[in-house]
Amino acid sequence: MEFSWIGQQFSVKHIVDTDRCSGCKRCIRACDEGVWRWDKEKECAIPKYIQECVHCYKCEMACLNNCIEIVPLDMIKNDPLEG
Repeated sequence: MEFSWIGQQFSVKHIVDTDRCSGCKRCIRACDEGVWRWDKEKECAIPKYIQECVHCYKCEMACLNNCIEIVPLDMIKNDPLEG
């Protein structure tokens, strides 16, 4: 599954291989920003609050089955210092 966020300052895509997810929830515990939540229907972790992602990659590194891939799409689209 792919989850994308197109924002003012950055855009990011999280790719989650839901078939390989073992349900260990290490990604949820590793994330300091609270991006990840457990989805009971899909029985896997999903990036519910992707707009809060700071691209630290802790969730990707914590995943035992390499189910998570974080892909920055576009950084600083609108520079707040230009104006």
